[in-house]
Amino acid sequence: MIGVFVGGLIFGNLADRYGRRPVFAWNLFSFVILSILQLFVTGVWQLVALRLALGLAIGVEYAVGSSVLAEFSRRKGRGMLLGMISVAWQAGFTIAFLVGSIYDGSDWRLLLASSAIPALAVFLIRLRLPESPMWLKAQGRIAEAREIVDRHFGPEFDLPSMATQQSNATLREVFSHKDRWQHIYSGLFWFCQVGPFFAIFTFITPVFVGLGIEDGLMVDLSLNVVQILGAVFGVVLLAILSRRGFVIWTFAVMFAVLLAIGLFPTAPLWVVVALFGTYMFVAPAANNIQFVYPPEIFDTRLRATGVGFSAAVSRISAAAAVYALPLLLETMGASAAMIIMSVLPALGLVLSILLAPETKNKVLR
Repeated sequence: MIGVFVGGLIFGNLADRYGRRPVFAWNLFSFVILSILQLFVTGVWQLVALRLALGLAIGVEYAVGSSVLAEFSRRKGRGMLLGMISVAWQAGFTIAFLVGSIYDGSDWRLLLASSAIPALAVFLIRLRLPESPMWLKAQGRIAEAREIVDRHFGPEFDLPSMATQQSNATLREVFSHKDRWQHIYSGLFWFCQVGPFFAIFTFITPVFVGLGIEDGLMVDLSLNVVQILGAVFGVVLLAILSRRGFVIWTFAVMFAVLLAIGLFPTAPLWVVVALFGTYMFVAPAANNIQFVYPPEIFDTRLRATGVGFSAAVSRISAAAAVYALPLLLETMGASAAMIIMSVLPALGLVLSILLAPETKNKVLR
């Protein structure tokens, strides 16, 4: 999480300064090398250093991935296309879970290094990705942008008008821009979404034990399937609802469910399971907008910097909740822990009502 925090802040800005392609394409090459190096660790701090460096590479994916996809998307259907990142993420997460579950060897180094395989496959594909024509146009490189549009979309398509970038983007602009409250909200809503999600899924076994649910492989697998279905449902919601409506209603449901789990710990087991299943379904659906809202909120010259900033803010919540939950479980019990975790979606609900912009049909500039 530290790596993602730092990587999002640094490499998002580099992508706004020097282009999406050089940052986005080659970070996966470093990810492959770092993954393989895990085969040779002999001490805990070597592993910590490698995992920190891997986090830096993942931070690039958060900052630049959705920015690139948004800039190659047409306005119609843009939300559903960006939301599919979350579906793919959930599918990859489930595959990783299955690999870890069926692996019967004792070499944990080999298991960790296996992340090099999908990273290498995507790296080879990504080498063919051209530079973002919107970024090129913002840099004043109109001819290059035009050539990419003609080749990949056709001469009948054009790019929206935008001001030519006069200076390099800076993180300070996130707070000094005329839309600074929207920029700040982009980080805050993400902050409120991921805290409970990361904490609960990191410590799913003690949470279940505290709530009286027997954990096991089939339970974990079922929850992963529910998450994938939830992510797919989130894509459908992106097509149906406005962006404001999406965040307001999903925050409201997550708050109500977590609060109910905490307030009624002695409810029949099927009620607790149903409530927990609802959260497992709605939370991945809500996560879809993490890949939609930030790239739609920020202008092209500041997009990767802004998305990286938003991702970095979210890691603060994720790290804090992951470290806080086991302490809460030990000192206060699962019921009180769930009530405390419900504070974050409650805060997200209030912030969304006050600050959430509508960007569904926005022309990116």
